[in-house]
Order: sequence, then structure tokens, then C-alpha cells
Amino acid sequence: MFSSIFSTAPPVDPKAPNLFPVSEKSDLRGELESKDLEWTCAGGFTTETQIFYNLLQDGTMLMCQVIHSSIGLWYPTIQFTCKIYNPTTKETIWRSVNVTNFVTSPPGLDKRSSKADQFSITYKPSSDGSHSEMYTIRANLSDDLQISLDVSRPSAVPGFKVGKGPKGGYSYFGPDQEKPEGYVVHRFWPRTTASGHIIHNRKAITAEGHGMLVHAIQGMRPNLIASRWNFANFQSDAHGGVSAIQMEFTTLDTHGRSGAGSGPVTVNVGSLVLGGKLAVVTAETKWSDEPQPEKAAVMSRTHHLNPVHDPDTGYMQPTALEFRWAGSPLLQGVEGSVDASVHLDVGSPSSPKGLIEKVDVLAEIPYVIKTMVNYVAGTKPYIYQWQDNAKLSEPSRQVHLNAPFLTVLDFFLQASTTIEVVRTAGRIALTFLPLLLFKNRWSKKYLKHHDKFHPGQPVDEERKAVLLKRIRARTVVFNVLLFIPVALFWLAILASAEQTPITGRWRLIVLSPEEEDEIAAQLKGSNWYHAVTDILSTDGPPKLIPTTDWRYQWVRDTLRRLEAGIPVLQREHELASHWLDTTPDQPPLPPPAEYPLQPRPRATDTMRRWSEALCGRHSPHSAHVIAGPPYSLLIVDKPDAANAFSYGFGPDGACGVVVYSGFIDNILSKAPSSTISSSNYTSRQTLPEETSWWTHLFGSLFISPLSPSPPHPVPTEQQTAELAILLAHEVAHLVLSHHLETLSSATIMVPAVISMFADITRTLLFPLTMLFGPFVNDAVAQLGKIGSGELTRIGGYCTSVRQEIEADVVSARILAHAGFDARQAVAFWEDMQNAPQGAKCSLTGRPEASHSSWTLPRPIMGSSHPVNEVRIEKLKSELVRWEREKRVAEKKRVEGEPERSSILRSI
Repeated sequence: MFSSIFSTAPPVDPKAPNLFPVSEKSDLRGELESKDLEWTCAGGFTTETQIFYNLLQDGTMLMCQVIHSSIGLWYPTIQFTCKIYNPTTKETIWRSVNVTNFVTSPPGLDKRSSKADQFSITYKPSSDGSHSEMYTIRANLSDDLQISLDVSRPSAVPGFKVGKGPKGGYSYFGPDQEKPEGYVVHRFWPRTTASGHIIHNRKAITAEGHGMLVHAIQGMRPNLIASRWNFANFQSDAHGGVSAIQMEFTTLDTHGRSGAGSGPVTVNVGSLVLGGKLAVVTAETKWSDEPQPEKAAVMSRTHHLNPVHDPDTGYMQPTALEFRWAGSPLLQGVEGSVDASVHLDVGSPSSPKGLIEKVDVLAEIPYVIKTMVNYVAGTKPYIYQWQDNAKLSEPSRQVHLNAPFLTVLDFFLQASTTIEVVRTAGRIALTFLPLLLFKNRWSKKYLKHHDKFHPGQPVDEERKAVLLKRIRARTVVFNVLLFIPVALFWLAILASAEQTPITGRWRLIVLSPEEEDEIAAQLKGSNWYHAVTDILSTDGPPKLIPTTDWRYQWVRDTLRRLEAGIPVLQREHELASHWLDTTPDQPPLPPPAEYPLQPRPRATDTMRRWSEALCGRHSPHSAHVIAGPPYSLLIVDKPDAANAFSYGFGPDGACGVVVYSGFIDNILSKAPSSTISSSNYTSRQTLPEETSWWTHLFGSLFISPLSPSPPHPVPTEQQTAELAILLAHEVAHLVLSHHLETLSSATIMVPAVISMFADITRTLLFPLTMLFGPFVNDAVAQLGKIGSGELTRIGGYCTSVRQEIEADVVSARILAHAGFDARQAVAFWEDMQNAPQGAKCSLTGRPEASHSSWTLPRPIMGSSHPVNEVRIEKLKSELVRWEREKRVAEKKRVEGEPERSSILRSI
């Protein structure tokens, strides 16, 4: 602190880079030196670890880890942890021991070895000619678990770090690499051979297999280094030995190439061992201000696919994982490039696949302290561990291997924890409130009835003063405990409240900006197609209409025409007079909305403006992006489903529309059409920008484009208008970010409110709980589950009705700005209301069922006629309002009065 006050050094540029990732080094492969694997045992906020991962021949995962942790000036703590997981029996053995008398180096050995009372890890050259060096691990962790293991490195697979020299493997935090704020370093043995045995419950288990070793150091507080870690380990004995590993971390936005606020940055390091030899070392950086190219000379990437909310942890858990390695081969005589990938289906939180466990990192500390750590540090650390057979594919060499694949996701996301803090504060308050009330009641009764039980003995004035003082103190504590969760709850509501663009309707979106950005990042580009096809595959692979089909091109061209009207929604006030210039025989245009389509402001921007007003400084804002065009598109070939839905959030194709072919057939059957060959239609209307990744992803599902296509009907303008009405309705859902609103309500707000009411109920039933404890708690829990389902359905229904009405109203604007007659929408929806109910299908094309998830897309028109009538009446009244405001504005213009902005009433 004093050096910063009295220093004469020039100030650091706040826009200067403050992250120097190892993945930016030009020399990817640096051979390990003897000192690279030595223990440093550094002080300060430093954590150093040595981890041996092994996948045994029967698929069992064996992990042995030594952790050396220093916290400030405190004496370091050293732990030896071991996890054994058998995927066949699903048995998990876990031991974590705080060791004593830790030393490195042991007598007669160097600092690559270590020893404590509970274990010894000895480094030595290998006596086997095919292996160069080895570690011998001996551990006695408890009376029922002992380990004797030899881990050796094959001579053909050298250890590596990214970058050469003593600083190889380092990522530096801070603007000065010579005096960094912190650092991260990783050194690897990418392929190891394990032999030995495990004794568990006095039974010997043979430990033979392959794995990897990593020696890592974090020279900084963990929650300041990264928001997320990913680790993958693939091992196979086929083709002479194959290994694929990746280690990836994502920084907070505090570190990037333009100083604080320019992150987050993803740093990924990996390697491939093919044929028993180190073939590729990969390293890649994903900067926040630029997208990663589809193809690059070196690729080292981890993708979380189709994330869903996990109620156990509060995070968006991926339902599938994809890892990729690509680079120039290190093998002599091998030219070209190596490109390999792994795709792993890990299932959903409710139906996991290959999940070992979800580890609450803070589970071992008291709950109150854990909550304080979550709140103060802004983190809620969880580790997801999966192991399942996966396929490593290397298309260029036609290699497809099935082998055990261990995946670890370590979340330290700084998400919006306000609601969780409210729940925790409420639980803490409800824990002490009954006790405070009981004590105050006892004290008051003592003062009131003292004479009755002790006649003739007045209350001692000193004791009375003490009791009254304690009553007042407990009353203050009672009010504070009651006030804090209530105040936090309403602060969370106020921070989450926002007005919907165009309509101005107030709503709650409690997802943090980081969570929204992550959703958008996970769905952009080709990931949207992966997500939607996974949803559609519930009843088997869907049959999709290819991009070369005239129906796809017709829908796509109509969608692109609607997209052209989206920018007008952002500048309606600039075109204020244009809507008045339409003649009675032209389609009407809407009056400018009071709430134009603009990026939704972040809650942090409001705080920024307050701070700017106080200190007179200005800083760049970071508003949300608009979920604008181009939108992704899929058409499902299902003639018995007359439906469509929208899905997703974010730019770059992260949201889009799915249309069922039954709807197209219904439109075409209403009026006669002329015919034209598909080739002629295709030649006249081509938009080839979408066919690249589409064909790559779904080509096997489509009819061959080379096959001759029969003549097809040419849609009329009326048919195109009806298609546009449906598409505009779905586009309105995307423009208004209804998907986020639904997620907030279904996965955060409703469960949180139900949990709070359940806690209050338990508190009120405290006397009964003392007598019938488990029975009452079980009953309350069961009622909570039933109530949660019912309230979720009721809340979903109410949210859906509001969103559908709002989408109808906004879709009229989109139609008008795209050149369609919005008045035709009324007749269209009236026809849909009167259509046979059997044609109204849900997301997967099945008839709507009572158990269908309301968070998924809804049918075009539901079975509740009163609701449909309300929607139609609202749309009619909106169009009438357009005409009324136009007459008022024209009258004022004629009279020379200044034109006033129109006001769109809240839905």
C-alpha cells in the first residue's frame, strides 16, 4: 500500500493488457526440465497440486492428488485426496486426509518427491527400457484404504509445457509480467502407465491402466483467477496407445487484453498421443472481443452444448460436451495436420448420463460460513464429474475409438446470487426468530407473573433492568433479521424489473448478464441447430426438410423479408411522419412506440450512472445485445403437425424459428396455385449463406439434393402473407426475449418463492416439528413438491398468455414494417381458432398433453377459446388504436400543432 502511495513510477495505462495467457506463446511444445516438476511450496495465496489420473482396464477411475495450500501468512495445509469410481458397480470411494510432517524433498531425493506420515511419492528413473521415469505412490489413508501404485512415463511420450524455458507453462495476471498480480502454470505427462494394487476393506484390487499427470500452480486467490475450469482425459490402448487431454480455464471480466473489464478470456491447453507417441500439442485463446474462427491452424476447444438450469447447483449445466484438438503433427515423416474431436452426451440434471457426482466444494464447512463465502466472494463453487465411454474421431485418418472419458467441470461463476442470498438470509433469520420470540415471551411472563409464583418477593430491580435490556436487544435483532431478507428480496425484484421493448410491460428477468451472455454464446451459430434437433429427437431423429427444398426457400425468404423490418423498430421516431403518409387503400403503419426496440440496459449500468453522477466520471456501458437477425430456421417434415415455435436468445443465429410442414400444407390447400419446377424456383431464389454448416450438420438426414424434384405449387401473395403472419408472431417472441423471461420465472423465481414459503411454514410449525419432527418435515416437503408443480403450471400458463398476447401485438408492427397488411392477421387467427383441435401440436409434433412442459414452445392456438378470443380482441383493439392515433395526429398536423409521440398502452 505504501509503495503505491509514494512511488514515482508512471501510472499504468488502464487499457493496457493485464492478462498474458500461455496459449499465446509461439512455441507450443516445450520439453519438461527436471525443475519443472519440483515442488515450489510458495507462500502467499498460492495453491500447488500434483494429480495422477488413471483409467484402469475395467473402466475404474483412480485419482491421487496432493494439494499444498498457502493462505496469506497462515501455515500451509497439505492434503492427500483419493477418488476411486467403478462405472459398473457405481461405487465411489473418496478419502481426503490432512497430512502431517510433510517434507519435500525427502532425504536422498530431489524436490520432485514428497513425503508425509500418511503417504510417500518418490520420483526415480524407470528400470523398464520402454519407460523413462516414474513415480512410486504409497499411501495409507485409513484402516480400510491403502494404495501401492507405480506411475511411469513411456519414453516415446515426453512431458511437455506450452512454451520453452523456465517460464514455459505460465499465464500471467496483471499489466507487468515481471511483477505479476498472479499466475497459473501447468506441466503435463500426457500419457502414463499405472501398475499396482489398491486394498479396500482388506480386499486387493488390481490397478493396471493408463492415465496422465499434471503439476499445476495457482499463484493467486482461486476466485480471482477463473470463473470456470474444464478438464478432459481420454485414454485408449488401441492403435498402440491413444491419449487426448485438455485443461481450460475462463477468467473473470477483470482480465483481458484491454485492461479491467475486457474479459473474460478462455485459455485452453491440450495434447494428443497417437500410436503411443506425442503427436500434437494444442493451445488456443478465446478473447472476448473476437469470435474464434471456424477453422484455424491450431485449435484447442471445449464447447458446452444445450445448457439447462440445474436446480441443485444453480448453474446452467450442459447436456452435451464437445472437445476438439487440431494442429501440425510433431511426428517425423507425417505431413498435413491432425484434427480430432470427442462428443459426449452427459444428459440433463434430472436424467444424467455417466455422472460420477456433483461436488459442493464448500460442503465440508458450516452452512453459515459457506453462505458468507458465497456472498462475499461472489462464488458458489461446484465440480461436475462425468465418466462414460466416448468416441475420439480423427476423420483424416479414419480413426474412431471408444474408450473411457473423464470430464470435470469446475464452476466458479460469478452469477447473480441475489435470490440465493435472500433465501439463505431468510433461512438464517427463521432459524433464530423462534428462539428470540420464545426468550422474549419467557422474560415478559417472568416479569408479569413473578408475584404469583413468589408472593411477597418483589423483582430485583437490577435483574429487572437486565431482563428489559435483553428484551430490547432481542427485539432489535428480531427486527434486523426480519428486515434483511425482506429488503434483499425487494432489492432483487427492483434490480430484475425491466420494461419490455415496444409494449412497456413490466417483467422480471433475474438472470445475470453473465448467464444471459453464456446462453447466447452456447446457442450461436451451429449450436442452435444442435440444441433444437436434440429437443426434437425425443421420439427419434426428426425428418428435416433440406435447404434445397422449395418449401424451405419459401419460408426462409419470407423470414428474411420480416427481418428487414426489425431495424425499423429501433428508429420508429425518426420515421414519425412516414406512418401518416399512407393512403386508405394502403396497409396501415403503426404509430411510433414509446418504448422503441433498444438493447435492454443492465442493472450495473444504472449503478454506473449513479456513480458517474457522484464522481463526475464517465465509463463505457455494456448494454445487452438485441436478439436480432439473422434468425436460424428449421422445417420439420411432419404433415400431421400444423405448428411452429421459436427458441433461443442472442445474436449470431442463437435464436430461431422451427416450422412444421403440416402448417405449410394447410396454407397451400386453401387456394389453388400454379406449378413450377423446383430447379427453376431454386435458381431464382438462392441464399447460400446458410447451407455450409447446415449441410455439414444434417446432410445425412436430408433427401439428396441431386435427386430430381417434382413440380411444386407456386405460393400466392395471400399464402405468403399467411406464412408471414405466423413467422412474425414467432419473431416477436425472439425480439422481446420471451425465452429469458420464461427461464427466470420457471427456474429461479417460482422455485425460490416456494422454498421461502416452505421455510416459513416449517417455522410456524416449529412446536409440532419438535414433537413429530421427521413426519411433519416430510409432509411439508411433499406439499412443497406438489405445490411447486402446481404453481409452476399456473405461473407458466399466466406467463404464456401474457407473452402470446404481446407477441400478437408486436407481430402486427413487424408485418407492417415488412410491407404486409397487418389487418389480415385478425382473420388468420380467427381461422386458427376455429381449426380442428387435432391439428394443434406441441413441440415434438405430438398432440398437446396435460403433462407437456410449458417452458417449451406452445401450440399456435390453444384449446381455451376464451383466451384465444382475448388475443384476437387485443389485436383488433391495437389496429383500431393505430387508426385512432393516426386521425388525431393528422388533425393536429392540419391545425399546426406539434405532433406528439404516440403511447402504446401496456398489454
